[in-house]
Amino acid sequence: MRRLSLGFAVVLLVTLVGLPTAVHAKYQKTKPVGWGPRTSKAAAKLVTRNGFEPRRMNRRDNYRVPGRKLLREWRKRSEMPYKQFVDGRFRGTTDEIIQWASLKWGIDTNTMRAVAAVESWWDMDTLGDNGDSFGLYQVRRPYHCWGKCKIARYFTAFNADYYGAIVRSYYDGKQTWLNTVTGNGKRYRAGDLKGSMGAWYSGRWWGPPERPIEPYLGWIDQRRAEKIWKHPDFIAYTGN
Repeated sequence: MRRLSLGFAVVLLVTLVGLPTAVHAKYQKTKPVGWGPRTSKAAAKLVTRNGFEPRRMNRRDNYRVPGRKLLREWRKRSEMPYKQFVDGRFRGTTDEIIQWASLKWGIDTNTMRAVAAVESWWDMDTLGDNGDSFGLYQVRRPYHCWGKCKIARYFTAFNADYYGAIVRSYYDGKQTWLNTVTGNGKRYRAGDLKGSMGAWYSGRWWGPPERPIEPYLGWIDQRRAEKIWKHPDFIAYTGN
């Protein structure tokens, strides 16, 4: 009888321990067109505070939050459809920030992790495009920030928040200007996550021919499939 009770207790414990993971997991899938976003505060409550930090060099930027003046100046110039929701109001490890942005904008968390690996190897000090792209998701000047781009360069949560917002805006069908320009491989439409990520990379919808998005999307798929952020070589990285 005691053996049966102990076995039942173990099963019950495993079930209960598994519940939080299941609850968090449902928020990590990409939400449908027109969903959300969550507020920064609501998204923060859903983050799994796991303490995992493979990029200790990001700590200063991870714990910075942009002030009202900096946000106001950025919003005045931005034409991004969801700019009013982007505030970068979160502090945590690099992984927790990626979780938070994915939960806020309803984009698959492991996809967000994989994109950050492709764009910057999760290193906020990464500069790309001849010094014009900054941080975790390579927010690019002059299309997404201006001047010294401090708000994208030195605030990890803003950088991730902005990426989540603009990809969601593509996904929701808000970027209709794409159907007014040349260089697209397909007609722009809502509900295409791969096309949305590709537009971030190329500035066009499934194009242009000289900058195809398929290799870029392939890299993301590969990093996601292998969960590169768990690999020893990724974790051992200490910067350029």
